[in-house]
Amino acid sequence: VSGLERTADMPPSVVIANHPDTLDLYICGAAVPKRAVYVGKKSLLYIPGFGLLYWLAGNVLINRSNSRHSKATLNATTDALTKGNRSIWVFPEGTRNHGKNILPFKKGAFRMAIEAGVPIVPVCVSSYSGRLKLNKRVSGSVNIKVLEPISTVGMTVDDIEPLMNNCWHKMKQAIELLDDQILAV
Repeated sequence: VSGLERTADMPPSVVIANHPDTLDLYICGAAVPKRAVYVGKKSLLYIPGFGLLYWLAGNVLINRSNSRHSKATLNATTDALTKGNRSIWVFPEGTRNHGKNILPFKKGAFRMAIEAGVPIVPVCVSSYSGRLKLNKRVSGSVNIKVLEPISTVGMTVDDIEPLMNNCWHKMKQAIELLDDQILAV
C-alpha cells in the first residue's frame, strides 16, 4: 500500500475505490481510514455470517432497485460525514469489474461529497481478479495506492460530472501503472 500516510489524520471524506472482485473488502483492509464505513448493496445482508457482521459494524446498505430509497440512504450518509465525523467508503462503479478495467462511475459518491463539502480520496487497486491463487501459501501480489484528496469546496451539483470524470481518469491512469508494476515483477 502506498500513500497510506494520506489517511492518517484525514478529515471526514468520501473514499472511492475501484471494485475488481468480491475480495476487495479484505484486500483493501490496510487502506481503510479510521472511522470509515462502507456503502454496499442490501443483498450483502443475506450472506450468512458476513451480512450480519457487515450491518452491525455500521456499514450502509442500499436497496439499488428502489432509487428513492437509495437517495434517502445517501442523504443519511451525508449526515454521517458532517455530523458523525465518519468517512464513507464507496465503490463508485456500483458493481465488480472482474479485473476488466475500470467501469463508468455512478454519481452518488460525488453528490454525497459535494453536499457534505468533504474531500474525495481515491484508492486504486491493481487488477487481481483471476490472478490470485488462493490455494497457495503466497497467493500473489496486489498493489494499492491512495491518491491525493480532491477538494469539493465551493462545488455544486453542476460540478458532479466534471468531478466524476476527473476522478475516473486519475484512477484509470494510476491503476494502469499499478498493473504495469505487478507485471514487471
